[in-house]
Amino acid sequence: MVRYLPYDDACTRFLWRINMVLSRTAGTLGSIAQIFGMLVAFAVIVAAAYYVSKYFSKYALKTRENSNIKVVETSRVTADKYLQIVEVGGRYFLIGITKTNINLISEVDGDKIKANLPVETERFFF
Repeated sequence: MVRYLPYDDACTRFLWRINMVLSRTAGTLGSIAQIFGMLVAFAVIVAAAYYVSKYFSKYALKTRENSNIKVVETSRVTADKYLQIVEVGGRYFLIGITKTNINLISEVDGDKIKANLPVETERFFF
């Protein structure tokens, strides 16, 4: 016998099935078990999302480090217009970016560019 599942995404189906199993128990104990089961399922989903996002962020960092093109700095001029300093092969360029165009404004001397080094911040743990 095939049961009808009211939702299509995998997360909702998983939670729905847990709810169906836990709802078969009766009384107050069953309600407590149902709430506990839903909290455990929610914790599993949050943990899985955390580890998947960590994996993909490391992958994105690796591809960015191996790139020959690096955006050094971006400055917003108006709502849809930006100036960017871009490093390509050790040379620096100032480009203007709009909604429809990207224009080379000039080449910039690398010695005149301030290095934007990350500032070491203190970390607080609770």
